[in-house]
Amino acid sequence: MPREKFIGNDSHHDMACHVFALSGDPETAVEINTRYARLGDLLYGVEDVPVDDNVAGGLSAVTNNDIWKCPGPDQPAAQVAPISLNLLCREFGFTPQEGSGIRLWGRFLPGQVLPQHMYVTTPNGMIWDTMPGKPVYRRIDKDGRNPGAEGDAPNGQDVMLAPDEVFSIEVAALAPKTRDVIETPNGQWEKDVEDADVGLAGQNGSAAVGDFFGDFIGDEDEAALSDA
Repeated sequence: MPREKFIGNDSHHDMACHVFALSGDPETAVEINTRYARLGDLLYGVEDVPVDDNVAGGLSAVTNNDIWKCPGPDQPAAQVAPISLNLLCREFGFTPQEGSGIRLWGRFLPGQVLPQHMYVTTPNGMIWDTMPGKPVYRRIDKDGRNPGAEGDAPNGQDVMLAPDEVFSIEVAALAPKTRDVIETPNGQWEKDVEDADVGLAGQNGSAAVGDFFGDFIGDEDEAALSDA
């Protein structure tokens, strides 16, 4: 199935990939993005974190001790990713549930404590994502390795992310506004005919914190991350 884009409305064009995966709500994009960036700052160790069970400053659920228990950016992605995805579930209200067939995915490159790219897959065999300045995309899922916003190869085939870079967690349900897009009728989707070679597939992910989050944010989010 060729990559398709959502044409029902354009309210998601400035949405970061993680905002779509974790919320899908344009009205709360800045708030979601700010908490995501704050979690990244804490995991990167940009400031001292107390040793206690209080909710970490700027977050709504993850505690200081949760931060302490996490591996740092010098650890392998295979060690960092499962804990990172669990923290994202906790902070943004997802319930892990094996066997649901609904997955939150993250692409982790060396040195990253939060995903370089986030997207979702659903039990009907589809993969869904977006990127700032782009629509929401969907296409047939290939082991969680071919999110549409990563683009197409020159031969027209899906870009396939390396299997040792992509990790997922099964959850009971996606966020309501994410589901709203996913559940729209087929008439609100059309084959994408733009040059798709614009994804993150070739980017090096070992940037500093500010540059790291700069890969994700749209215009509406830049003010929220001005201190990143």
